[in-house]
Amino acid sequence: MRFLQLNNIIKDITTISNFNRWGVSVEINQLKAFDHVVRLGSFSKAARYLDVSQPTISLRVKELEKSIGGSLFERVGKRMELSDLGKGFLPYARQALDVLVIGAERAQAIKEGKSGQITIGTLPTFTTGLFSSTISSMHETYPEIQLVIHTGHNQQIIEMLYDGFIKMGLITYPFFNSDLKNLHLIKEPLLLVAHKNHPISKWNERSYTVEEVFTHSKPYILTDWSEESKHWQKTHLSFGIDSIELPPATALDFVRRGKGVALLTEAIVQDLLDQEALVKLQPVNFPEIYRWVALVSLEREASLTPAAQRLLETIRSNDQKSFFLE
Repeated sequence: MRFLQLNNIIKDITTISNFNRWGVSVEINQLKAFDHVVRLGSFSKAARYLDVSQPTISLRVKELEKSIGGSLFERVGKRMELSDLGKGFLPYARQALDVLVIGAERAQAIKEGKSGQITIGTLPTFTTGLFSSTISSMHETYPEIQLVIHTGHNQQIIEMLYDGFIKMGLITYPFFNSDLKNLHLIKEPLLLVAHKNHPISKWNERSYTVEEVFTHSKPYILTDWSEESKHWQKTHLSFGIDSIELPPATALDFVRRGKGVALLTEAIVQDLLDQEALVKLQPVNFPEIYRWVALVSLEREASLTPAAQRLLETIRSNDQKSFFLE
């Protein structure tokens, strides 16, 4: 809303901003002197308020009148009143000062990391959990920071970084671009899950093996989270086992409809587990498997904008909280 007001004010002070076209300059101190003389009713009071001498205030107003092309005040008896020219100019002078105040506040907020814009890319499979909690925290804590979010696969995000389309990206780790700076590494647990009505869901915990899960999944849904997780899955896929390879989002849809078992990130399935729509399978020989996501940039941490540093701090803080909750 303030940006809209700022744009309207800028449009309204076209007369002042056009002075330079006519070879006329107006100084901020002149506008302040004029405004305070009007507000306080005398040159002497304006001088005391601005902590300058009265002749200085008088000189500033005279220089402003030269730029405007006429007298801003006229004497009526013993009183000083605005002339018609002064009455016409006053709202524009005050709006010009308001613009400068807003601009100074905006610049200070950007400098302090309370305002600004962040462009970030993330994986389609990393838009819930830690990511969504971070965006929510940023919105609550730094409402003046605008977050522009794009999604894409690893290579697309890396290309967006090189093209300058985004300044930060969340990609699968490890990555092999030496000029990308790893700002933060996120560990996401991978879980074997099935629909609550799937026959495997009825098995007692730790009473069955991974091999039995793969055999009775019908089908086992192979998902590609990383080279490590894909290799682990393939080592347990014996010849003849009913299996299908699907993107994570499609795999989740299959499982939600009671078709098969899949290895999915905890963040993607947490709500469905809480609702008891899905069941976490716990084979006796199931290892701890993770998908690693790196927050990267072409800039070092110290070179990030203050707003980007606030985002990095928020991700780290929320990641630490989720770690303690596990």
